[in-house]
Amino acid sequence: MFNCNGSIVSRINQGEDDLIRALHTNFCIHETIRFNKNQILLLEEHYFRIISTLRRYRFKIPMNYTMDFFQDELQKLIQTQKKLENAVFILQFIKLNSSTQFIISLRVTEPLESINIPYKIDLYKEATISSSNLSNLTPTNWGIRIMAKRYAEENGLEDIIFLNENKNLVESLEGSIYLLQGTKLLTPRLEEGCQNYTIRNAFNKWLDRKQTLYSILECKLNPFELQKSEEILILSIEIGLRSVSNYRKTSYSQIKGQEIFRALNNDLFN
Repeated sequence: MFNCNGSIVSRINQGEDDLIRALHTNFCIHETIRFNKNQILLLEEHYFRIISTLRRYRFKIPMNYTMDFFQDELQKLIQTQKKLENAVFILQFIKLNSSTQFIISLRVTEPLESINIPYKIDLYKEATISSSNLSNLTPTNWGIRIMAKRYAEENGLEDIIFLNENKNLVESLEGSIYLLQGTKLLTPRLEEGCQNYTIRNAFNKWLDRKQTLYSILECKLNPFELQKSEEILILSIEIGLRSVSNYRKTSYSQIKGQEIFRALNNDLFN
């Protein structure tokens, strides 16, 4: 189902002609929001990220774009489903003439989870992410991510790790990266070019304020840190947490990542 500027449609081509045409030809701003265990997760944080991104890209922000407005628009889609428990909303904002319009799609999915599955990664060296604050915004490196996804598929990888022009780690194709070393979880700083994901911020704050076993450290990370780590974790609003099983010839444990995510899930997402 789709919410096209407040109108619920079952097919995208049932939306307004100008809006659909703009979706195919104009630049879009994307935001992914999670509906998990019958609640919209981190709505306030997502709302402020949306407004900040619209401002950065010089989109005109309508006066009715309040947090309550977006909550109501998401609820319209939720009400079209029977017994909806877990879903992903994709919000797209499009500049049409002098106005800003939106399309929200809903995809029913599995709950946020952390499971032990083979999860092989490697570095992506065909292109780099710029270490600037523009790279914190999701649309900035969209083309690079499309190429990287194809690279991962061709090489039998579940994920890849991006580098910036200084050869430091940025993030993975699927989400934010964390390296477990002793009692520390190391993650790249925003200054390295990683996206300012809402779930990343929530996880970092949770580790800093409520987690006693592990501490968070945002810093520069070179690729050699991957092989020095006990576990490598990938955090995503769509899938939850994945523990890396293999990076090149190095194999990793996948136990502590699950424990961390269970604690996060019980504390933050319930």
